[in-house]
Amino acid sequence: MKRRMMTMAALAALGLLTACATGPASPPAAEPAPAAASGLRVSGSIAYLQRVALPPDSEIIVQLRDVSRMDAKAGILAEQRFTTRSQVPLPFELWVDPAKVDPRMRCTVAARIELGGKLLFINDKLYPVLTQGHGNKVEMVLHMVAKP
Repeated sequence: MKRRMMTMAALAALGLLTACATGPASPPAAEPAPAAASGLRVSGSIAYLQRVALPPDSEIIVQLRDVSRMDAKAGILAEQRFTTRSQVPLPFELWVDPAKVDPRMRCTVAARIELGGKLLFINDKLYPVLTQGHGNKVEMVLHMVAKP
């Protein structure tokens, strides 16, 4: 059932991409539309297993990346940065312009938690989204690199 829902979400996203790519060109707007009104949404939460509280000034960085090319640095399609508002799980939401996402891409979400530029937590596995049959929601578990 879960796989079926993910497949349906991926097909809906692919349909949106196709419609955007083949639709007539529209005249430029006076002000650009906010990404939330016209983009693809990736959402989820970040957690970690250690029983430690994050300092209130910890920075959370979540990125939607194109990891299609093996010998090149991952391209960043969208990013959200925020300071700790609460304890885990920490919700996030990324918006990306559909024109930046090709169905042949491999898109993943990456997250890290830093304190004063020092890395505390990072993901150590891929969290694929949007393309190749993957949905638009992820529940991430980060691993401790250094104690807060």
